[in-house]
Amino acid sequence: MRQLLLDITEIGSPSLDNFIPEKNEELLYTLKNLVAGSRQDRFYYLWGETGSGKSHLLQAVADAFSEQQCNSRYIDCSQDELNFNSGISCILADNIEQLDGVAQIRLFNLYNHLRDSGEGIFLASGTRPPAQLNLRQDLTTRLGWGLVYQVHELTDEKKIEVMQDYAIRCGFELPMEICHYLLKHEQRDLSSLIRYVQALDHLSLTRQRPVTLPLLRELL
Repeated sequence: MRQLLLDITEIGSPSLDNFIPEKNEELLYTLKNLVAGSRQDRFYYLWGETGSGKSHLLQAVADAFSEQQCNSRYIDCSQDELNFNSGISCILADNIEQLDGVAQIRLFNLYNHLRDSGEGIFLASGTRPPAQLNLRQDLTTRLGWGLVYQVHELTDEKKIEVMQDYAIRCGFELPMEICHYLLKHEQRDLSSLIRYVQALDHLSLTRQRPVTLPLLRELL
């Protein structure tokens, strides 16, 4: 397991290969089959707590389809306008619990269009199962028609293991108190945590100072 963690903690664009699948093995297998052309369905809904990796997976699928010259579009519903052009073969709507009333109607109509046309792939994500979303009932009903997966967040212990393995690969040891501080006070998704560790390493080398909690506080 240690070698696996070392192999996938390089910082880069989200991909299905650098997503740690612990407790999400079936979901990752399904998405890899999807981008390989062996799909089980055309409609998918992923739900889980903030930081569980939903955005990572949706962006990874979007990038995988783009590399295949497929016209895909990733939308973060918390900040992007929900508009889609015709000809898009894969639509990925992230953070759909952020949709206002008008955008919910657009998504409802889009879902119906894709379903009736028999073409295109739709992936969405939210923080709750479809039936528990504070959205239009007709929309949440449709989100539950396809494949629904919970995205399980990594435990704090596993996040600490990954951070410390990444630090070792960079040539230094990451004190446990720094790991606990980051998990308590900063963004808890793994990509952000690894970036904090990388930035801390850079600051340590620049200042010629050891990696300590006071140095981390200066960084933050």
